[in-house]
Amino acid sequence: MGFICKIILQLFIVGVSIVPIYGGEIVDTVYVYYARGSSDIDVDIRRNKAVLEDLANRLKNGLCDSNYRLSRIRMTGHASPDGVSSLNVKLTENRVIKLLDYLKERGITIPDTLLSVTAQGIDWDGLATFVSDTPAVPCRDEVLEILKNVPEWIVHAGKVVDGRKRRLGMLQGGVPYYFLYRRVFPELRNVCIELFYQEEVSEEKEKEKQTEQKLPRDTVIWHEMEFRGDSVREQEAKVSYDPYYLKREDDEEYRLALKTNLLYDAILMPSLEVEYRFNNRWSANLEGEVAWWSNNSKHKYYQIAVISPEVRYWFFARKPWHGHYVGFFAGGSWYDLENGGRGYQGEAVITGFSYGYMFPVNRRLSFEASVGLGFMHTSYEEYLPIDGHYVYQRTRKTDYLGPLKLKFALVWRLWRKGGER
Repeated sequence: MGFICKIILQLFIVGVSIVPIYGGEIVDTVYVYYARGSSDIDVDIRRNKAVLEDLANRLKNGLCDSNYRLSRIRMTGHASPDGVSSLNVKLTENRVIKLLDYLKERGITIPDTLLSVTAQGIDWDGLATFVSDTPAVPCRDEVLEILKNVPEWIVHAGKVVDGRKRRLGMLQGGVPYYFLYRRVFPELRNVCIELFYQEEVSEEKEKEKQTEQKLPRDTVIWHEMEFRGDSVREQEAKVSYDPYYLKREDDEEYRLALKTNLLYDAILMPSLEVEYRFNNRWSANLEGEVAWWSNNSKHKYYQIAVISPEVRYWFFARKPWHGHYVGFFAGGSWYDLENGGRGYQGEAVITGFSYGYMFPVNRRLSFEASVGLGFMHTSYEEYLPIDGHYVYQRTRKTDYLGPLKLKFALVWRLWRKGGER
């Protein structure tokens, strides 16, 4: 019986399956998948286009086929654990409603007497089934323990203080959670449509069926997901336990960020940076600062411009735009510095390495702190401001090795690729 129950549970997350239900009823099951946070029908997700066309044909045949009578239809909306639970319930309800509207636009109206609808919200059962069937899930036993024994919400003194989702997110620094986020959460964002048929059997066919050899009751037909059917070794070979090695099917990250270095802004050298993330490991950053202040009456000049491109490698983090990185930068600078005495005007080139840490404060904003060490070569002219003129003194060159950058920046993330929650 344990084997039979396990097979039946697997049907909840199967893409398309046909399950004989003995006792005269046949159930035909299909799944329509959705983008994160969306209830709109998107035919470009997974096999939705083919599945919806097939579903329309099945409904038409089921409503008019003389051999089978469509006895009832059950639609169940599911959502993934990310996002607010109460909103996920409404989201799954909208997914079912828009699916019915989609069918009506194509001339298919399901009688109310045949239809039952459920907005389930988060599909915790589907998640538990996937974890149970996939040895490659990091910390699988601990994840199953949380899914089985930790309530969805833990309330103390009228306030939510803990819960299942929080425990999953905190487990092993979030490694298991983000494995599931990338691999199984997209499987849970669906509407399950079950079409129940009653076979119309004539007396002659009934006599023939009585003589047929029947299949065992635990025989089912179902389609395997990516890992099912593989040995443990084959599954582990497919998946790294570090979730940032995994390529997401629909990249939902903010790829672009605008930044300003608050430390440079404070010394009246406004800064602007643009960073683009190619993936979860690599990004490119372009940094620029300009201070072009002068006071000719007092022979004071505070003029400097810097441009510095940088390539960054990000270490493991719990989420994108969050965590440690190292970078390699190069760049150039132009300056004219004088404070009522000897002045210096010249150019410089720099190159070096940076280390930094970025941490988000909300959905769009982050703070970034970093330091850069490297080599600078500069060639400059010394001059003296005398009677409104700038008298050339000499040309010098200087090499410097040491700190070159110091940053505490405000980061604004934008240009999001992929769907909403």
